[in-house]
Amino acid sequence: MLAFLRKNKFLFFILTFSLGIRLIYCLLIFPSLVEQKGQELGWALDGKLLVDPYDTIARNLLTGKGYVDDSDRINFERLPLYTYFLVVIYKIWGTELWKLQIVQSIIDTLSCLLIFTLSLKLFRDKAAALLAALLYAVYFKMIVLVARPFNETLYILLLLIFLHFFLDSFEKDGFSFLSGLWLGMLTLIKPVTLVFPLVAGGLYYCKLKKKLFSRLLLFMAGFLILVLPLFIRNYVLERTIFFSTGGGKMFYMGTVFDYSKNFRNEAGRLIKEIGEKYSFPYNVEDDNRLRKKAVTLIKRDPIGYIKKMIPRIYLFWAYPDFSTGMMAAKTIVVLIFNMTLIAFTVIGFYLAKKRGIFYSPFLAIIIYFYCIYVITYAFSRYSLPLYPILFIFSTYGMTGLLKRLSRRTDPPSVPGTG
Repeated sequence: MLAFLRKNKFLFFILTFSLGIRLIYCLLIFPSLVEQKGQELGWALDGKLLVDPYDTIARNLLTGKGYVDDSDRINFERLPLYTYFLVVIYKIWGTELWKLQIVQSIIDTLSCLLIFTLSLKLFRDKAAALLAALLYAVYFKMIVLVARPFNETLYILLLLIFLHFFLDSFEKDGFSFLSGLWLGMLTLIKPVTLVFPLVAGGLYYCKLKKKLFSRLLLFMAGFLILVLPLFIRNYVLERTIFFSTGGGKMFYMGTVFDYSKNFRNEAGRLIKEIGEKYSFPYNVEDDNRLRKKAVTLIKRDPIGYIKKMIPRIYLFWAYPDFSTGMMAAKTIVVLIFNMTLIAFTVIGFYLAKKRGIFYSPFLAIIIYFYCIYVITYAFSRYSLPLYPILFIFSTYGMTGLLKRLSRRTDPPSVPGTG
């Protein structure tokens, strides 16, 4: 690894910068933000950082209370992989926030490296790979995430490893098992990928056909080894088959959400209402009731529900906030950035298609995530795991366009001039 970095000095600079800027933010900027603007940003109350259930459950596991949150009840919404990741860190190193921030900063820098290697594997274009890694290193949303016990930092690292293995699995059998295993890990952090094996099966069928059965069998074996135990645990505890709570809540919120109101206030109101009326996230039957209620409302007014899906098309990528001049400026900058990024991503996919590069797994993941959240309930944090893919393909689109422009502007060679 050190020899590789010595040969790629600019990559070494990007990784060093990535780690440095995250540590500076976490250890110097974030504490003052919590103290001065924490309540305004929704991060803190009375100058104290609001505690996430992941953190609470991890601390309770360490003290022997079990997989419970501050209500002393089992929280079926928070899945176990990120929770036990916190347990390991807290057990080995201690529970201080700055220690977790350092670990997550290192993990996010590793994601930066994997973006470089994945882009290079796909396109064999070092300039595009370096630019993708640089974009990830400086993107402010990724920097902000590492400061708190949010699962996206670990999730993105595992997603990038999964993409490496999944891409290789179309060439070699052994990688099918590993890609299924890593998809299982992803699903134990966020349940959204629970039915992604159907998409994987479709991709294997389109690409391989003859070797479909062996690849899919190995893929499913790796996936089920990790996912089935959670189904079994939940059945033992609740005597009903389910993976997690939360799907019904999201579906219901997407059905009744008033998009004419301030997004943050409306989301807070609905979460409070669900907490008061239902035993969520502790009772799977209440989650099922919310799902059934959502289905009933959609049957009554299907056109109204389709209209509610329209705002989610952009809310998945950006949260519009024009409450103050500063927030309005931030909204406009993020909107312009995202529109530019998506435009270059489309160009990147077009160039990949034209040059016969196998891009289908990446496009499938984008479409899969986007459709699920637009249909149910969306806000911009849900799109964050897709940004590494956007960076990889948008930078390929940028460098591809630049190469074409440079060829057009090069002066024609004159015969006999050397």
